[in-house]
Parts: sequence; C-alpha cells; structure tokens
Amino acid sequence: MNFTRRAAERPLRVLYFAGTHGNWGGASRVLFSTLALLDRSRIEPIVALTMEGPACEILSGMGIVGEIWGPMTEYRSAGQYVRAVGRAAAWMRRQRIDIVHMNRANDWRPAELVAARLLGIPIVTHFHTVNRDRTPATRLSSAIVAVSGYVAEHSDSLGVPVHVIHNAVDPDRFTAGKDIRTELGIRPTDTLVTFAGQIRRIKGVDLFVEAARRVSGNDARFLVAGACRRGAGIDDAFTESELRELIADDSRILYIGYREDMPDVYRSSDLVVMPSRWAEPFGLILIEAGLAMKPVVATRVGGIPEVVIHGDTGLLLPPDDVDSLASQISSLVRDPALRQRMGRSARQRVLTQFTTRPVQQLEKLYERLR
Repeated sequence: MNFTRRAAERPLRVLYFAGTHGNWGGASRVLFSTLALLDRSRIEPIVALTMEGPACEILSGMGIVGEIWGPMTEYRSAGQYVRAVGRAAAWMRRQRIDIVHMNRANDWRPAELVAARLLGIPIVTHFHTVNRDRTPATRLSSAIVAVSGYVAEHSDSLGVPVHVIHNAVDPDRFTAGKDIRTELGIRPTDTLVTFAGQIRRIKGVDLFVEAARRVSGNDARFLVAGACRRGAGIDDAFTESELRELIADDSRILYIGYREDMPDVYRSSDLVVMPSRWAEPFGLILIEAGLAMKPVVATRVGGIPEVVIHGDTGLLLPPDDVDSLASQISSLVRDPALRQRMGRSARQRVLTQFTTRPVQQLEKLYERLR
C-alpha cells in the first residue's frame, strides 16, 4: 500500500518492546531518540516497559503511551505459555497493533512474538550488537534492523532479511548543552579532552589515562565521565578506587562519575576520545559529540569507521596503540583551528546522516512490511 495513502487513513500503530524501564545504555538511548524523531502523523508508537520507572516520565513528556507489560514471557509450563500467548494476542488485537518492534535480540521464544505471528503482525528485531544466537525469536522476525554494516555482516540472521539502519540522535538534546567548565574547575584557556562511557577495559579507559600522561602541557586537561559498575558479566570494569589508582597523582585528569548532563559535558569539552578495544557496534558517543561540534579520536574497530571520517570529522587509529592515541590527541590539543574545522564537519555529517534519515528509513521499512 502507498505510504502517503496509508498515513492519510491512520498512523501505523507500532508496539515497541523496550526491554527496560529506564533510559540506560545504548539500546534504550537509541529507542528514545527514535521515538522523539518519528513522524507522528504516520507512526503512532506504544512502548511496552518491564516495570514502572524513569521511562514512564520520559514517555509521558513525549505524549507517548507507556504500557507496563512486565518481562517477556518465556516457556515455563504449557498452561502458562498458552495463557500468555492468548493475553498478548487479545491485547494486540484490541490495540490494533500493526507492527511489533523488538528493541532487543537476546530472547528465546517469547509468547508475545508467537502471538504477533498468529495475528499476522510483522515483527522487526533490532540488532544493537553483533548477534550470533540462533534463537527461534530471530526466526520469528519479519525483518532485522542492524545498527551498522559491521553488525549486519557479523550477525546470524537465520535467513531473515537484514536492513542496515544506523542509529539516530535527537539534535535538540545535544545542541542545548551549557558550559560547566567553572563547575568542573576547568579554566577557559584549558583544552579539555573527554572520555565518556563505561569505565571498563574494553572501552579503553586505561589507555586514555596512559595517553593523557604522555600529552605535555599544563593547559591540557582530561575528563573521565562514566559509571564504575563491576558485577555479573562485567568483570573487566574498574572500581572507582582502581581508576583513581590509575590516575594516581596526575592533577590534570579528573574523574566525575556518571553524569545525567552529558550534553553539558560535550559542550564543555574540546575533543572527545573513544579508545575502545572491542568492536563497537556503532558508537553513540561519536554522534552525540558530533552534534556538539566536537571532533573525536577513536579506534578503527567495529562500526566506528562508518561514523567517523578520518581526517575530516575526527581521527582514527588502531586499537591498543597508546603511542598513536597520545600523538593524535596531542595534534588536536595543539591545533584549535583543526578542532574547529573537524567539529563543524562532524556536526554537519551527524545532521545529514544520523538524525532524521535513519528514522525515515525505519518508517519506510514498517510500511513495506505492513
């Protein structure tokens, strides 16, 4: 059916299973950015949340219905599973759901997806990371959305069509930051180099600290923003005491912990560094910083080269190469004109490629499936 004609009849009702109740991590940030940028004359979103939480307030502010659904229902007993399928099918029928969008890809065979298939509702599954789990949930999907070509190439889609749709970022949020350098104790004449992300070895925070030590000049300052969260499955995380031990007595390096005001952090920075060791599926920080007109220094891994154009919007280097990292940071610290040129290019690239464009691609995919 023609997209314009369908929109004139009524918007497509898309049910998003968020897989969370907050705005934590890359997948949820992508979801909320997408929701903010959807053409609401064409798409009417409903978001299923795992429980009451911060996401309820966010959705309310956006004028979007948030349904407290609970966790996805996997098979435990035949009776429970059949009831869950029936409950989900009845609810989707009442709500006139046209598309189900799974904002996660690590479920086995949720009753909710079985219900959607029984009703003939297409299912879009979002691969935010490389997915090699050969689960029935993947096979139940009508389409896979991969956040980068790298994720698409390295994932197992079990024959389901894969569409590369890069992540989107809400330009209104990351252009509204305020300068907090005074609060942080950073002088106007300092050049502030920022690491933002999880305080983990795979994210290269230790490389950042070591590179900072090798950059000369008291007017170069270094900021580490992120949470120290060691727990089950995150055994490469640094504790705060371990991080402070790495920093030791270098007064130029400041750790500020987890921040809700990342637009302010980007605004206050002069450049942003992402020295990841692991193959980043995409790298949201890259486009968030770009909107704030900040050049980036990042490793040439995973989907990062799809975002950063070396020599234009930032600088790329091999992973685990602290000498190159220090050298490239130093080159930008010493050259404010280059930082400004790259920052302008980065913002233009993000506005063109990573704001409305991915959302429009997603909207067109929904219509083709319906």
